[in-house]
Amino acid sequence: MSIRHILASFSAAALLCVACLSATAQGGITIDHNFSDWNGIETFQVSDTTGPLESVAFTSDEERIYLRLTYDRLIALDEGIIPHGTKLAFDLDGNPGSGQFMGSFSGADVVVHLQDRYVSAAQSNGTNESESLNSAQVRMAPTYGGFDHEIAIDRSVNGIDGDQPLKWSVMCSSSGQQISSDDNGVDLSESSAVAMSTPLERTDGTAVRLAFWNMNRRLDDASARAAMARILQATQPDVIAMSEVEDFSETQVAELLNEWIPTEMGPWNVVKDDWDLMVASRWPINGSYPEVYRQFPVVIETGDVWGSDLMVTASHLKCCNGADQRQTEADEYMAFLRDAMTPGGQVNLPYKTPVVYGGDLNMVGPGGAMHTLLTGDILNEAEHGPDFAPDWDGTRLAELPCVQTDQAMNYTWRNDYSEWPAGKLDYILVQDGVAEVLRSFSLETASMSDERLNQYGLEAGDALQASDHFIVVADLRKYDRPGTKPTKAKKGN
Repeated sequence: MSIRHILASFSAAALLCVACLSATAQGGITIDHNFSDWNGIETFQVSDTTGPLESVAFTSDEERIYLRLTYDRLIALDEGIIPHGTKLAFDLDGNPGSGQFMGSFSGADVVVHLQDRYVSAAQSNGTNESESLNSAQVRMAPTYGGFDHEIAIDRSVNGIDGDQPLKWSVMCSSSGQQISSDDNGVDLSESSAVAMSTPLERTDGTAVRLAFWNMNRRLDDASARAAMARILQATQPDVIAMSEVEDFSETQVAELLNEWIPTEMGPWNVVKDDWDLMVASRWPINGSYPEVYRQFPVVIETGDVWGSDLMVTASHLKCCNGADQRQTEADEYMAFLRDAMTPGGQVNLPYKTPVVYGGDLNMVGPGGAMHTLLTGDILNEAEHGPDFAPDWDGTRLAELPCVQTDQAMNYTWRNDYSEWPAGKLDYILVQDGVAEVLRSFSLETASMSDERLNQYGLEAGDALQASDHFIVVADLRKYDRPGTKPTKAKKGN
């Protein structure tokens, strides 16, 4: 696949997210890999074309400053897979004689080293002090490679008080490219940040509420279990796809769910693959396919509310620097799905049986595996067969935004003690040709007000007490697009 092909795929994914966003949000910037909210914000073109950086946009509100960086190639912003050396410099006091030098920019009180994952802050004694991107509350999207990136930096944590104009500069040290604000700097806005207040209750008309959650092997921890119970009681999912539960059995998980969120339909039904994935359902489970590596498709009997079965796939793709393995795993799943959607295959899904895929995809690095999962564009066709359209209407899958309920951010993993910044690792992908998305969100309790916490019986520390991954949730109902035709998928080689 070409890099420009990937760019087109990711741009289309961002547009698909717009229709799925369900929250009370007014103006401003949301860090969600959707750049429509940058329309109308002044963009500065980089005149030096010797490197990857094409343009920079800058804006602010009372809580954060924001930058949008556009490159001419696929860049993983906090990695050096394709070297870029992007740094952001800010002169907070307007004194070019104090602080640090960054290329032609002097007086930098704060320098954010994105590729190297740290922030350097000038001290009054003339030294520089380093801290992590997490400590400086630098948030970015996307978490994997892209041509477009958006960044939010907390003002109060970094001493950006706005008492005087802020001077900024962006530099790619790999090429020497640099672009800066003019000598007068920019006046910071004191407008309110995007206000988020997504209801946790299921949307009217919901047929199935799905949740995906990496449990971080904490089911045997009493305080984590208590937080999990409160979160599940607040969200009330019908189907829960879990990862990192290898140390618990189906019976143990079913007992916990029957205690935490009992159902009028009887005991919870739980199945487990051969390692760390489970799917729990209020409805009977008609079939499961543990042979798909690190991915666990399960067929659920949802006919009474949906009119057909539902296939839900719990996933936990290879972590960290395993981009090649993630790509192989994505290829394998697309081959499985092509077979399932093709009459006469080893797996036979009735026509228009909805498929939902999600979980901890560990999507860092270039992100080619995400392109495959969204589009059916298989990289290794010799091994896994031809490309195909993974929705019944002949289109791609939709990536749901799953923006946090109370903060304009989409990160679903956070570890403040890690060098790696918070990022979106947990996803829900939907065949939106047959499943209508009514609401999607992730739950980060630390950003909720006391009033909202009390409303839902939650505590501020619940999300990170339960896991280092936040639960992601979607409300779905059956949807038939007019003119939908059966997919004429080809059999694999």
